Amino acid sequence: MGRSLIDSHTHIYDEAFDEDREAMLQRALEAGVRQMVLPNVDQVSWERMLRLVEYHPDYLYPTIGLHPTSVGADYEALLAYLEEQLAHHSVYAIGEIGLDFYWDRTYEAEQVEVFRRQLGWADRSSLPVILHVRDAFARAFETLRAVALPELRGVFHSFTGTEEELEEALSFEHFYIGINGVVTFKNSSLKDYITRIPLERLLLETDAPYLSPVPKRGKRNEPSHLVYTAQFVADCYGIDLDTLTEVTSQNARRLFALPTL
Repeated sequence: MGRSLIDSHTHIYDEAFDEDREAMLQRALEAGVRQMVLPNVDQVSWERMLRLVEYHPDYLYPTIGLHPTSVGADYEALLAYLEEQLAHHSVYAIGEIGLDFYWDRTYEAEQVEVFRRQLGWADRSSLPVILHVRDAFARAFETLRAVALPELRGVFHSFTGTEEELEEALSFEHFYIGINGVVTFKNSSLKDYITRIPLERLLLETDAPYLSPVPKRGKRNEPSHLVYTAQFVADCYGIDLDTLTEVTSQNARRLFALPTL
């Protein structure tokens, strides 16, 4: 079967793929991306994601959560809806959840409340969390420590923090670091300290349709592009692509309890 990569974070239910979704999935499989974790963002994405997973349950793995940029005045109703769905569907993680103070801080307090409550869902469900943190690492770390859930595990997805923030993220010993196409960008300093991440705590992702890696930067991202990020990261570590693939795929299976295909 050859190389078997896992895209640990991809929004392929997004309308950006409505015109060629099946062809895109075929390209992913041909590129060796054989398993994909689908993080949720809100009620609309949940319903779209469920329909897609019904078609491809053998290699698509849904999660559930309310994204911080989806938190608004109606957050209580959205949380209630998603919590009800969680009670009736099998998912692989709570996510993506977290804090995003980059775009708008209007609902900052509400974001923290929603984050705390969904961390509680993960603890009660014994599920990992997928964390989105942007311009909010200090508050996110503070919240994680305040909830004091010693069994909590997860991933800091699309990590783009500083070297100091990386060190602090790694201090949460049950958490992995998700790396995507950003590391390949010329203006990203992440490549300078990525090897501070122990290989056994590294995950690869696309965050498709966003953040397409070089040489596809500026184009719609898709899971088949994961191989470019994987090769770049392997070069950073000074290891071959097959070794990186094997280790990061083992990591993803361990965190999300994915089957071995």
